[in-house]
Amino acid sequence: MRAGQRSGPSLKLVLFDLDDTLCDQATSFRRRVERAVQAALAGERHSDTEAIIERVVTGALMRTEDLVEVLAEFGLADSWRIERAIEAYISDRFIDLCLFDEALEVVRAVQQRALTGLVTNGPSQIQREKLRRLGIADLFPIVIISEEVGVAKPDPAIFRLALERAGVPPSQSAFIGDNPEIDIAGAQAAGLMSIWYNRQGRPWPGGPPPDAEVRALGELLPLLFPDERRASRPG
Repeated sequence: MRAGQRSGPSLKLVLFDLDDTLCDQATSFRRRVERAVQAALAGERHSDTEAIIERVVTGALMRTEDLVEVLAEFGLADSWRIERAIEAYISDRFIDLCLFDEALEVVRAVQQRALTGLVTNGPSQIQREKLRRLGIADLFPIVIISEEVGVAKPDPAIFRLALERAGVPPSQSAFIGDNPEIDIAGAQAAGLMSIWYNRQGRPWPGGPPPDAEVRALGELLPLLFPDERRASRPG
């Protein structure tokens, strides 16, 4: 856990990102792409199978149109291949989607100490279905989804909407997210305490650093509520 120098009033609002912060969206997305590519190949061998998958996954090319374009780049543009790929890709958008270890436990622990909320980018129907399938649809009093409010991270306006709904100033609020450019930059611009969930131990890509960094969600509580840790020390 790496913490910055920021200090101030006790936190009253803790906001979370959803995808790849609370749930493993990356693994689910890869599985969808793998299924789509295999469907396009229809049992045939292709020397570039892994390259096709990596091209889509690393580029975060989530739209159906993006998948079709990549398949065409690798010579898989036949209409029947495209149809098979699309059918496989959209048949289960939530395959292997699950919460990260400690996510539920940590959110519930935070709720005993502060108001909690979600700020997530994406289509309303898909994001809300994720919440339902993950069993956390009723867990957050505040849920801000970009499509529903007409603004997306990193625009600070989406964070300000969450603050307005909570009735809490940014100086008493924190945001936890995995994406430096979208989550951290946006939270910083809105004046919130920014915490980077860096599960894979990547180097900071540049720009103003987060107020803190954690490698596991279980590290959040002592970081968010340091007064409790100090109060528990003997002396």
